[in-house]
Amino acid sequence: MKKKLGQILSETDYLSLSGERDRSITGITHDSRSVKPGNAFVAVDGARADGHDFIGKALENGARAVFGEKSRSQLSVKPDTYVRVADSREFLSRISHIFYGKPTEDLYVVGITGTNGKTTTAHFTNLILGESDSGIISTITNKDSPDAEGPVTTPEAPEINRMANETRKTGRRNLILEVSSHSLSLKRVSSVEFDCGVFTNLTRDHLDYHESMEEYGKEKLKLFKALSEEDTGILNSDDGFSETIADVTRAEVIKYGLEGSPDVFAAEISQSRREIHFTLHSPWGKARVELGFPGRYNVYNALAAATVGLVNGKELESVVADLSRAGELPGRMERIELNTGNDVYVDFAHNPGALERALKDLKRIYESVFVVFGCGGESDRGKRPEMGKIASELADSAFITDDNPKKEDRMKILEEIESGITTKDNYEIIPDRKEAIEAALEKITGEGCLLIAGKGHEQHQIVSGEWLDYSDADFVKKLAREKSLL
Repeated sequence: MKKKLGQILSETDYLSLSGERDRSITGITHDSRSVKPGNAFVAVDGARADGHDFIGKALENGARAVFGEKSRSQLSVKPDTYVRVADSREFLSRISHIFYGKPTEDLYVVGITGTNGKTTTAHFTNLILGESDSGIISTITNKDSPDAEGPVTTPEAPEINRMANETRKTGRRNLILEVSSHSLSLKRVSSVEFDCGVFTNLTRDHLDYHESMEEYGKEKLKLFKALSEEDTGILNSDDGFSETIADVTRAEVIKYGLEGSPDVFAAEISQSRREIHFTLHSPWGKARVELGFPGRYNVYNALAAATVGLVNGKELESVVADLSRAGELPGRMERIELNTGNDVYVDFAHNPGALERALKDLKRIYESVFVVFGCGGESDRGKRPEMGKIASELADSAFITDDNPKKEDRMKILEEIESGITTKDNYEIIPDRKEAIEAALEKITGEGCLLIAGKGHEQHQIVSGEWLDYSDADFVKKLAREKSLL
């Protein structure tokens, strides 16, 4: 794929151009390491490094044009073709949109944001809108990123637009996109043409990046402020932040929830270890829904996805049928059934809100609940004691362990988690994650279950900056086989 630089610039606001307008551009990136011959390189001043310092590397790798915020005279390496812009991140989104032919303008784009539930809601929505008719960009479908030290929820603008273009080229009509607060803050989606915004909930997370919950919430608002009167905002009525969203969005608002009188709600909820049933009530009618896995919070995810489908013209009967065939997602309350009658759940719950809801749900259906969890290194330290408190008060026994300590002192992380514990004798600190899981597995008795929280679908453990191959689900299955528990 190629486009002339002048063609791209004709649809943008830029400050100045040094060099040729008729150069052909073969791709766009902000990472000098990924530059291929003919690419345009956008120099972004990031949290860890200034992209302007890597212009030389980008040129060595074949960059044909460079965009940046600094004047050409300020650069240590001066490209032949240099475009100065006011905001590199905003420009990266804009030219990615233009380069790939403005693909999101031709698709029905659903953006799903919130602290918890984005991934499950996205995959439910994909089922309902039609897997053969939709593209999906989610935490599970995205690749691990060493720069981000984990899987990225929302990729950078060039990747979003490339995937949107592929979705369009294959004749699909919908794009479902998980939208993180980071992506909104970093303008990765500023040129995406959203048709529908979904809000799941707002609980503590990412306060190492955002200064406060207020700032965190403000980033979430950006998705809904960008919607027009012709678009739809689908909001969780049981989360107070929905009122703030409703006040600022121009979109038509439809609310879903379990309490009060939202537009779409669930009643007659019943659940067991293997499934949860409820009656979905909506302006389009009511119907009984059967999900093949437990979790009261999955009712919220299902309601949100169902509302997207119903707004989009899907028949209620079809929506219910699609939800009934939904399967477990990797690392999202992924159940491993032991031959002892006990179950192990692997879940991505890595913040206080997610851990609390997972433990409360399991307490409803099991005699006892044990948990293995930790907190990531080099991230929100304030959530560590909160998660310690939640685990000690809701679990029958808690095993505190590593969860991607990265380059931080692992014992310091564990001590900070322990500082929030309010009980005295129902927890253990076992730094090695495998040893902690084995200890917890041996302790389960009666009609109990084990929740292994925090890593979910992740395929790595990051220790001292080193990426080690590791999966909670794979390890538990291997250990259970060794102990003849499967």
